[in-house]
Amino acid sequence: MTRLAQTLGLTEYQTEIVATVRQFVDKEVIPTAQELEHSDTYPQAIVDAMREMGLFGLMIPQEYGGLGESLLTYALCVEELARGWMSVSGVINTHFIVAYMLRQHGTDAQKQRFLPRMATGETRGAFSMSEPELGSDVAAIRTRARRNDDGTYTLDGQKMWLTNGGSSTLVAALVRTDEGADKPHRNLTAFLVEKPVGFGEVVPGLTVPGKLDKLGYKGIDTTELIFDGYRAEA
Repeated sequence: MTRLAQTLGLTEYQTEIVATVRQFVDKEVIPTAQELEHSDTYPQAIVDAMREMGLFGLMIPQEYGGLGESLLTYALCVEELARGWMSVSGVINTHFIVAYMLRQHGTDAQKQRFLPRMATGETRGAFSMSEPELGSDVAAIRTRARRNDDGTYTLDGQKMWLTNGGSSTLVAALVRTDEGADKPHRNLTAFLVEKPVGFGEVVPGLTVPGKLDKLGYKGIDTTELIFDGYRAEA
């Protein structure tokens, strides 16, 4: 048993969830992980099974159709998924980031619109922060959003290393707005960008060129995200 899985004080329900994920990993993930990693094949069957298990809604409140579980439960489940194959944990991690952002900071309208579909996995989240010349240095972000007269924004720039870039349908893209704050990081806004699954110009002004080749962390799609006159709501 792994160290985190020995955490004391888990409820019976938490213990049951973690045990279910552990059994799923042993039965469905580990036997196929090596083949999928070597062939760089997206694990669609595994992702479908995770949807059926409700894992995409693990941290989403019950009022929106999720399981309403804690960060601890989530950490334990992700540990089990990564034990079987790191790429599988990546499929759900970026989804969790977007869902958690909405849960903690979204408006009521945004929560009602997105969280129920995220809880079922119908809507899949991805988080876009990095750019070609920066990783986690958010103060150096160059992709810009300019406010239009009608209250919308026009986004221009290039994002990089976007996990689940092709398979996601909702991207939280962190971009510069330059709206006069005294510190660089306060001039940043996360825009919620809806798009279809796939590559190419997926919606007007938004292109996902294709999968980036990687030495590891295969199976899961890692992409660029290019904004060229993309119109976003405020």
